[in-house]
Amino acid sequence: VFCNRSLNMRAVKTVGFDMDYTLAQYRPDTFETLAYHETCKKLVGCMGYPQEISQFQFDWSYMVRGLTIDKKRGNVLKMDRHKYVKLAF
Repeated sequence: VFCNRSLNMRAVKTVGFDMDYTLAQYRPDTFETLAYHETCKKLVGCMGYPQEISQFQFDWSYMVRGLTIDKKRGNVLKMDRHKYVKLAF
Protein backbone atom coordinates (compact mmCIF):
# COMPACT_ATOMS: atom_id res chain seq x y z
CA VAL A 1 0.00 0.00 0.00
CA PHE A 2 1.41 3.35 -1.00
CA CYS A 3 -0.07 6.31 0.85
CA ASN A 4 1.16 9.45 2.55
CA ARG A 5 -0.44 8.73 5.96
CA SER A 6 -1.15 5.86 8.33
CA LEU A 7 -3.71 3.40 7.03
CA ASN A 8 -5.94 1.27 9.26
CA MET A 9 -6.35 -1.98 7.31
CA ARG A 10 -9.46 -2.93 9.33
CA ALA A 11 -11.39 -0.39 7.30
CA VAL A 12 -10.17 -1.86 3.98
CA LYS A 13 -12.71 -4.22 2.41
CA THR A 14 -10.66 -5.43 -0.57
CA VAL A 15 -7.03 -5.43 -1.63
CA GLY A 16 -5.95 -5.17 -5.26
CA PHE A 17 -2.52 -5.64 -6.78
CA ASP A 18 -1.18 -3.47 -9.59
CA MET A 19 1.97 -5.05 -10.93
CA ASP A 20 3.01 -2.53 -13.56
CA TYR A 21 6.62 -1.87 -12.50
CA THR A 22 5.86 1.71 -11.36
CA LEU A 23 7.24 1.34 -7.82
CA ALA A 24 9.70 -1.49 -8.30
CA GLN A 25 11.09 -3.71 -10.99
CA TYR A 26 10.87 -7.43 -10.41
CA ARG A 27 11.26 -10.74 -12.20
CA PRO A 28 7.70 -11.99 -12.79
CA ASP A 29 8.60 -15.69 -12.61
CA THR A 30 10.29 -15.31 -9.21
CA PHE A 31 7.77 -12.85 -7.76
CA GLU A 32 4.63 -14.67 -8.90
CA THR A 33 5.92 -18.06 -7.75
CA LEU A 34 6.84 -16.67 -4.33
CA ALA A 35 3.47 -14.93 -3.97
CA TYR A 36 1.63 -18.13 -4.90
CA HIS A 37 3.51 -20.35 -2.45
CA GLU A 38 3.25 -17.87 0.42
CA THR A 39 -0.48 -17.45 -0.22
CA CYS A 40 -0.95 -21.23 -0.13
CA LYS A 41 0.94 -21.39 3.19
CA LYS A 42 -1.31 -18.73 4.70
CA LEU A 43 -4.51 -20.28 3.36
CA VAL A 44 -3.59 -23.70 4.80
CA GLY A 45 -1.90 -22.55 8.01
CA CYS A 46 -4.10 -19.65 9.06
CA MET A 47 -7.41 -20.02 7.28
CA GLY A 48 -8.01 -23.76 7.44
CA TYR A 49 -7.87 -24.57 3.74
CA PRO A 50 -7.07 -28.22 2.90
CA GLN A 51 -3.41 -29.19 2.65
CA GLU A 52 -4.04 -30.48 -0.90
CA ILE A 53 -4.01 -26.96 -2.35
CA SER A 54 -0.27 -26.89 -1.65
CA GLN A 55 0.14 -29.71 -4.18
CA PHE A 56 -1.36 -27.76 -7.10
CA GLN A 57 1.04 -26.96 -9.94
CA PHE A 58 1.63 -23.24 -10.44
CA ASP A 59 2.29 -21.73 -13.88
CA TRP A 60 3.52 -18.16 -13.41
CA SER A 61 2.97 -17.37 -17.10
CA TYR A 62 -0.78 -17.97 -16.77
CA MET A 63 -1.81 -14.83 -14.92
CA VAL A 64 -5.08 -12.97 -14.66
CA ARG A 65 -4.63 -9.22 -14.26
CA GLY A 66 -6.91 -7.02 -12.18
CA LEU A 67 -7.86 -9.44 -9.43
CA THR A 68 -9.55 -8.41 -6.17
CA ILE A 69 -9.43 -10.34 -2.91
CA ASP A 70 -12.61 -10.57 -0.82
CA LYS A 71 -11.14 -10.47 2.69
CA LYS A 72 -14.40 -11.51 4.37
CA ARG A 73 -14.99 -14.69 2.37
CA GLY A 74 -11.49 -15.42 1.00
CA ASN A 75 -12.55 -15.35 -2.66
CA VAL A 76 -10.41 -14.02 -5.49
CA LEU A 77 -12.54 -12.11 -8.00
CA LYS A 78 -12.02 -10.88 -11.56
CA MET A 79 -14.42 -8.01 -12.20
CA ASP A 80 -15.13 -5.92 -15.24
CA ARG A 81 -15.15 -2.12 -15.31
CA HIS A 82 -18.79 -2.12 -14.14
CA LYS A 83 -17.87 -4.18 -11.05
CA TYR A 84 -19.63 -7.30 -12.31
CA VAL A 85 -17.86 -10.50 -11.28
CA LYS A 86 -16.66 -12.30 -14.40
CA LEU A 87 -14.66 -15.03 -12.68
CA ALA A 88 -14.24 -16.18 -9.06
CA PHE A 89 -11.73 -18.52 -7.43
